[in-house]
Amino acid sequence: MKNVGFLVLLIILNTNMLWAQEEPALTLQDCIEIALKNNSQLRNAERRVEIAGTSVTTAMANLLPRVNASIGSGKYIQGARVVQTDVPLGLDPVTGRILYEQREIVQERIERNSHQARVSLSQNIFDFGQTINGIKEVKASESAEQYSMISTKQTVILNVKKAYYELLKAYRLQEVYQEAVRLAQEQVNRAQAMFDIGLASQAEVFQAKVTLGSNQMNLITQQNLVEMAHANLNNALGRNPSTPFKLIEDKSEPIFPDYQFEDAVNTAISNNQDIKTLELQAKAYMYSTRVAKGRYLPAIAASVSYSRNNDDYTRVYSSELNRDFSASLGIGLDLNIFNGFSDQAAVQRESINYQMAMENLAERKRTVTAEVKQYFLQFNAYKEILDINRQNIEAAKENLRLQLEKRRVGSGTELEVAQAQVELTRAQSTLVQAEYDAKISKAQLEAVMGQSKE
Repeated sequence: MKNVGFLVLLIILNTNMLWAQEEPALTLQDCIEIALKNNSQLRNAERRVEIAGTSVTTAMANLLPRVNASIGSGKYIQGARVVQTDVPLGLDPVTGRILYEQREIVQERIERNSHQARVSLSQNIFDFGQTINGIKEVKASESAEQYSMISTKQTVILNVKKAYYELLKAYRLQEVYQEAVRLAQEQVNRAQAMFDIGLASQAEVFQAKVTLGSNQMNLITQQNLVEMAHANLNNALGRNPSTPFKLIEDKSEPIFPDYQFEDAVNTAISNNQDIKTLELQAKAYMYSTRVAKGRYLPAIAASVSYSRNNDDYTRVYSSELNRDFSASLGIGLDLNIFNGFSDQAAVQRESINYQMAMENLAERKRTVTAEVKQYFLQFNAYKEILDINRQNIEAAKENLRLQLEKRRVGSGTELEVAQAQVELTRAQSTLVQAEYDAKISKAQLEAVMGQSKE
């Protein structure tokens, strides 16, 4: 029996430990770190930066010489055959030239080895800026991908902050409605007790029950919103929506900005990662346009080659490089005179891409300015809203106290008490929403200003 009791105790302890492991307590910083580790879009943004880096390496390679080497061995075979060919007959006694006559000859089967080795080097000398502009283009694209990755990172942080504060807001509102249900239940109990001793009417009991039912429905709705906010935060963290966890609340008061709207706009235009990305994309298209125009101009390159070919491989692969070889050394100019208007189309295409990039940049600057104004006004408004709501809560509490006292002495009604309770609950829920909406608005303002931090 003792063993059974010990086993049950052990199971309970292990279960408690398991639940403790399944529900870690997370701070806002913990949530951000988890999201940055798990977010798929951020991982792909980092990979795009790596891909852009390989394009820079490829473009830089055009500045370096190209070296190729080849070796090969084989056998040359020609079967016996009869062919018509020029056969020398002798010398012309007057001119001294060799005289030839077309005759039919028989060639026996030929079979011989063939070995060859070759190495060549080519170097681009000058192409009127095509290579340099190509390098500038891919470097600008790489920088654009880096800023795009930072923008993705800030979006991840913003989404986590919003989901984190929305869940805390849902928890706090649930507490407000739980308190409202508790107070309403007390009023139902009191009204029923007073009715039982003849000091209250049946209508007052019903009125208290109606208030209780309304608060209970609000609580049920809020409990569902808590579950939804819990799933949304898990999704922002890149986890299964049903993963259990607890939150450690950031109880700091919202810090309202002490700068002006114009300063916020200037900061956003300078720091916003989307704007930086679009600026660099436009710059990349400018360089690609120059590359396309450079194709109208010639390119100058030099080349060197060294090769050996013999039926005896010892002559091909010997260390006596000054024998049994052929070599070439030269410099050339390549000019594309006509290629079916392909160069013209390329210049036109890249020019249009540049114009579109500049339009996107101008549009993003306008939307950033509008977003800053929206979040800036919202955030500043919450400061006054919070002050007003704190005053409203104090007034609602005092009103509820007065209505309870009036009812106690017989000069008030249950309806007036219920209305006072509703007003207090509304004031408390409005304050909770304003507190967390202010923090969300601050996070949004920081994000559009390019100041989101981990």
